[in-house]
Amino acid sequence: MKPDHQFGARRVYYNNFAAHLLNAYNPNMLYPDLPYRWSDADWRGLIEMIAAFGFNVFEFWLVPRLFCRNALESELGREFTRQLNVVIEHAHKRDVKVEMLCSLATVGPDWRTFCPNVKAEWEELRFLWSAWAQRFPELDIAGIFPGDPGGCSRNGCTAETYIDKSVEIAGLIKEKLPRAEIEFHTWGPPFFAWGIIQGPPGWQGEFAQADQHTAWVGNRQRTERSMIHLLKRLPDFPEPTSVAINLGFNADGDPKEGEDGRPWAREIAKSHRILTWNFSLTEGENAIVPHFRFERLFAQRRKEREAAPYSGGICFTMTPLLNQLSLYEAAHSFTNPDADWRELAGDFFEAIFGPAGRDAVDFLPLFEVVPDWGNYAELDLSREEYHARMTRFVSLLEDLKGSEGNRGMVDASLSPDGSHSAFGASAAPTLPLHPSPEAYRQEVLFFAGLVADLTAPAPDIDRLRQRYWDRVYAIYDQLPEHVDPRPHAATDRLIQFFQEKMRNTTTRQ
Repeated sequence: MKPDHQFGARRVYYNNFAAHLLNAYNPNMLYPDLPYRWSDADWRGLIEMIAAFGFNVFEFWLVPRLFCRNALESELGREFTRQLNVVIEHAHKRDVKVEMLCSLATVGPDWRTFCPNVKAEWEELRFLWSAWAQRFPELDIAGIFPGDPGGCSRNGCTAETYIDKSVEIAGLIKEKLPRAEIEFHTWGPPFFAWGIIQGPPGWQGEFAQADQHTAWVGNRQRTERSMIHLLKRLPDFPEPTSVAINLGFNADGDPKEGEDGRPWAREIAKSHRILTWNFSLTEGENAIVPHFRFERLFAQRRKEREAAPYSGGICFTMTPLLNQLSLYEAAHSFTNPDADWRELAGDFFEAIFGPAGRDAVDFLPLFEVVPDWGNYAELDLSREEYHARMTRFVSLLEDLKGSEGNRGMVDASLSPDGSHSAFGASAAPTLPLHPSPEAYRQEVLFFAGLVADLTAPAPDIDRLRQRYWDRVYAIYDQLPEHVDPRPHAATDRLIQFFQEKMRNTTTRQ
């Protein structure tokens, strides 16, 4: 096996900054006059951090709002192009490749799915792919994925249509970017919603929230037919092409009966590099808290290592300014799936705050209690004890103020076999963190204080909900409701958990 095809060789940091996932901890790349904009220096700081953590690919989604003619010709599109080219230039200085991910056929701010079997719509898609490819002449990888909110089922479109048209777009990309690699993405049951999604009467591909559940209806026969066709067409993709395929054809990548992706992954790996594409392992796309999902993360990596010759995969984030620990753990999960994830979390905090920082690890699981995509942990704790423990965490975080000092920066690169940690047996050195360790401490302290107040004897729920909203999602007060209205639902889910579940003597998820 080639060295770059060994397990964990490709470690992809995937930053999803789509309009329905905007928040105070994610770059606002879409609304120049609103908060959460990042400077070029912010982006360079992020690249320094993820490179030190061990990532070697930075991936961004060219979201539908940008994947349209209006955006191409706008100041927004020009500034997006300029800044991402700055990111690409700096990433290359740190030996980090850059991947642009784009839905094959989802266009515009209303997330309309164009139909490849309608000549005018397919010609428009070809134009958009060609135009955006040329915007990033130093791009390393172009990723084609089925779609968000889903694929096309009009005019005879099937999963096979998605495969065939992806082959055509891959060839077009290689004409414009001869040195670029192609990454072809599978997702869902399989190929998210292609030939499955059922729109309303007269449907012309527009996004319909009420019909999204139909995108996840699949069956074994459809899977076999689709994957057999992919194996047939794989030789037609330009070299080099990688394939992103999870262990299972469902939202959690679970290889359960009828949705098992492992046999197909092993077959594809005979000729092409394969990667995982599992969003739910680190964050999911909903609850914004300091995450702590590492037991499941490392367990899934071990399953991937055993299942097929995977070469790596993605770490998804929509909160890079809050969940730096998740990013650090995710990189290590690829290089050493057998590592002690609790010990790594302690290493992370000690690197930032000194030995006293390790004590934070005992409190972090208290945040990961809200039922959410990818979070299936259980917690047995009385309300009084929950409040007491979170109050102690607040005190610990307050005591850590100033402990980061001027500790310098280290190269946290990993050895080829993945066995080397960035930390030795002696006192742990500092990691390059973006933003600063003090900013990170303040954000974790905010959430600790919020949860301590939510679990107090008589919390003011409305006031606490507003406190959370103003800190996390205030940008949506200045925007019309998005076609995928997650922020309010995510906020309500978090607050209602403490309002309803914490009324009981114990909470059990």
